[in-house]
Amino acid sequence: MSTRQMSRIVMLVALSIVLRAAFASFPNIKPISAIFLVSLSFLSFGESLAIMALTMLGSSILFGFGLIVFWQILSFALIMLIWRLLAVPFIRRKHLPLIGQSVGVGFIVFLYGFSISLPIAWQYGTNPILYWLNGLSFDVLHSVSTVLFYPIIYSIFRRYAPHEKMDA
Repeated sequence: MSTRQMSRIVMLVALSIVLRAAFASFPNIKPISAIFLVSLSFLSFGESLAIMALTMLGSSILFGFGLIVFWQILSFALIMLIWRLLAVPFIRRKHLPLIGQSVGVGFIVFLYGFSISLPIAWQYGTNPILYWLNGLSFDVLHSVSTVLFYPIIYSIFRRYAPHEKMDA
């Protein structure tokens, strides 16, 4: 990994941690999900995963570290893999307009809410469906905020996209 790539990852991790802290008083309303998903369109899958994992680990220093951080990383890695396989090829070929991408991230964030509810419910020994249904209002906030932040983050990334060849 080049110094340029490491610098880019560190800067995006620092930005994500600061934004997560800045929006801490608003439950599930944060731009970091949009940053993670947009990064998949402009950076390699490895770089995007590193940004996500380091953001989760770094922000856990501020918000508390526990097993939930592992579940967050695992669940978001799954979501990022799905987004990378299903949406990014169309985004890179410019076959998926920004409004379609925004709607897509709204749905994929719901999948994140479901995927993180399963291991947490297992951890606490509760019914996973009931646990997920109880957190559905938070999933709605997360989805709406990601849909709203996504076009903003995308336009910033597009403007400052790395000029290196992106993997297809």
